[in-house]
Amino acid sequence: MKSNLFPRLLAFAGIILIGNPGFSSDKKAPESISPGSQETAAKVSAEQTTSSTAGEEKKKELYGNVPEDLEAFGTFVQKPFHRYFVDSDAPITFWGPGREKPDPEVPTVKIGLLAPLERTHETYMGISIKRGSEMAIAEANTNGGYKGKPFELVARNDNGLWGASANEVVTFTYDDKVWAVIGTVDGANTHIAIRVALRTDMPIMNIADLDPTLMETNIPWVFRVIPDDRQMAYTITYYVYKQLGLERVAILRANNRYGRFGVARFRKGSIRLGRAAPIEINYEINYENVNMDFTVQMERLLRSRPDGVILWADCEPAAYLVKKMREVGLNIPVVACERVVRPEFLKIAGPAAEGVVATYPYNPDSGNPRLIEFKKKFEERYCEPPDAYAVHAYDGTQLVIEAIKKVGLNRYKIRDELEATRHWQGITGEINMDDVYTNRRPVTVATVKDGKFVFGIPKLDRVF
Repeated sequence: MKSNLFPRLLAFAGIILIGNPGFSSDKKAPESISPGSQETAAKVSAEQTTSSTAGEEKKKELYGNVPEDLEAFGTFVQKPFHRYFVDSDAPITFWGPGREKPDPEVPTVKIGLLAPLERTHETYMGISIKRGSEMAIAEANTNGGYKGKPFELVARNDNGLWGASANEVVTFTYDDKVWAVIGTVDGANTHIAIRVALRTDMPIMNIADLDPTLMETNIPWVFRVIPDDRQMAYTITYYVYKQLGLERVAILRANNRYGRFGVARFRKGSIRLGRAAPIEINYEINYENVNMDFTVQMERLLRSRPDGVILWADCEPAAYLVKKMREVGLNIPVVACERVVRPEFLKIAGPAAEGVVATYPYNPDSGNPRLIEFKKKFEERYCEPPDAYAVHAYDGTQLVIEAIKKVGLNRYKIRDELEATRHWQGITGEINMDDVYTNRRPVTVATVKDGKFVFGIPKLDRVF
């Protein structure tokens, strides 16, 4: 009991135990070696060195698919003094008790959904997420639910107010009594939500927050099925500098966490390649009340004389920004984030959108039969095609449902099953979880051609 209680108390104090053999159930301490057995000692030492080297190679490969020339301090040191990341042979694990709890009797099996459903600028994403989860729930219930009991989606609004997500996770845990939570989008709110989930022992399946730092918190209750902005940024960095050969690429972004963290890896990658961005400009989220025509942003862009622009913005402001850029004569390459891949962007930007390149977390034109069938059913039900958030919400909800079906109504076992699912075939493609349980499937790109997004062009020399 003591060995289980101690790490549990440390977890509640905000300390996560990672890779500690003293608390591991599947690692054994090396056998004692007699002082005279130098040969045996040398053999054990060699095995440990080989294992450590293999772990380092695996860690480098899995850490966000980071290329060597964009790795932190890679130009100056061959081996860092310390890595603030889990070792590849010690993935994040929950060491506490709870797996012994029996299945309760419930009329329905509740799954929570936390998403921006109203009163935020990200409502369009929240609605897509809810629809994707609804599709997964409906399909599971058609197939018999959980031992004949239906799954039920309990949706709550992530309104973007600081700390509100914490209250919602508490409500999910103690009032709604859900078995896992799907969501959410806003990076700051998601960070708060997973910290509360750590205290309330609630599995969180993230499907739309692309903040690279979300999974670097060492919290063993959070999983993510969508590739993040780290991979998007590396792909863009290689494309604009190594493939297009650009030298002065400006950054234009939303003045919020999504914008700041979205471009962070591109900004750092530019510096590491010796081509620091000449300027980084932001716009206010309530731009319609502050600077509707983006005059200030255009003046700064023109003064910086860029030969390309990285645009990290929601679809509507991104459309107005691209339109304004073309109006002032900035007919230069624009590479944008996944949020612009929407009909609203094309409608507002019009001809100015032609040639805009956007990264995207999956390939909608992959030809996956399950994806084709999902698109058909989604359009029949909601009268519009699904976006990246809907399909990843479907995949994430399905993963949770399958975990519940396999291990029962026990949050600790559900968490364990999600941890064990490292490779899974979803409608978005192969889901490959790394050691912090985020999907490292390579991203793709799309280009606006003849008024619509065409996936797979330009052909990239390298994706991450």
